[in-house]
Amino acid sequence: SEWLAVICTLLAIPETVASNDEENLQKKRTELKLKNLILIILLLISHSSFSSDKIEISILTCSPGQESYSVFGHTAIRVINKEIHTDKVYNFGMFDFNAPNFEYNFLKGKLEYFKGIQRTSDFIKSYTYEKRIVTEQILNLNEQEKIEFLNRLDFLYRPENKFYLYSFLGRNCSTETRDLLSYIGVDFQNQELKKSNRNLINSYLYEMPWLKLGINLVLGKSLDKNSTHNQSMFLPDYLQKEISVSKLNGNKLVKSEQQLNSIKSRSQLNIQQILSPLLVFSFLALCFLFWFPKSVKIIISFSIGLMGFFIFVLWMFSGHEEVKFNLNIIWCNPFYLLYIPFLVKNKTNRKLSLMLVITLIGSVVIWILRIQLFDISILPIFFILGILNLQELRKSKVERNLKLAS
Repeated sequence: SEWLAVICTLLAIPETVASNDEENLQKKRTELKLKNLILIILLLISHSSFSSDKIEISILTCSPGQESYSVFGHTAIRVINKEIHTDKVYNFGMFDFNAPNFEYNFLKGKLEYFKGIQRTSDFIKSYTYEKRIVTEQILNLNEQEKIEFLNRLDFLYRPENKFYLYSFLGRNCSTETRDLLSYIGVDFQNQELKKSNRNLINSYLYEMPWLKLGINLVLGKSLDKNSTHNQSMFLPDYLQKEISVSKLNGNKLVKSEQQLNSIKSRSQLNIQQILSPLLVFSFLALCFLFWFPKSVKIIISFSIGLMGFFIFVLWMFSGHEEVKFNLNIIWCNPFYLLYIPFLVKNKTNRKLSLMLVITLIGSVVIWILRIQLFDISILPIFFILGILNLQELRKSKVERNLKLAS
């Protein structure tokens, strides 16, 4: 390039100076080298300024997918260097399904995500195949902001920094991008929203009611506090919205916005919505009102007790703060496992049945007072458990009366 040729020419300047004095000659040579060095530095600075104009940085937002891990969308960073003809995507949301103890590490809060680099064409192709829209927001950054952004991006991609512990609300592909923008000076607003984090999450799950039920069963009461603009950016769509209205040093953060792929909408029959948990459990509750054999009671007691034990283990041992203080454990508790030996022997335990009825009433009060919101699908489950406990209470009363009569 031209600047390199100029530097080489300067370095090749002969050190001949018309002087018979050896001391003056050495002095002149030193001054000449210093001038050359200053010229080289100026040229390099000029080149840096020139090349930064040919660098384009943008935020990519991918629409939600059909898999459980992709239902909330995705965020990535695109960097184009027009001078050296590179077009890369920095992806903060990569993980290895085949990693040892994947499920255990995820539940424990020890699952490592990592940052990767892909060609933009490959990135867009994969999301197009999954029928997910990729939207690009080109950032309006000056030379210094671009340098800070890229230096930080390179720092985060170093081997000692590229791995991080995933946290649903605290640290994911979207929050990493938010924090990177904050690092270069973007001041995101932090006013309180009228929606809780649970509301934000549930808005993505209406077409997947079974997944919605499962997620709400394991999330604790902390998610029922109102979210903030800053916190809501754990979701890619909300990060995209905040970026679009944000400013940096008085200028709009987004220069332009465009969609990078074309997706044809295709309506399809969703079996989850047809056989939703609310419908299935309501049908079962109606059946159990008239027909509730011992074998079914054992299955239900085992299922609820096992789920309660799982919630307890998550609360006690998981590193995910979102699953702490989960009041679902009041109605869905491990004590239902104690029912099984009594049911098998066709016996009853009045104290156990009475305690479990009280837990159901307590859970309804918690729901009404909005201490923690439960999934609507558990209403018929409450009814089923109410039938189970009341029937056992009635049986215990009959047994007691028979004993008194004898």
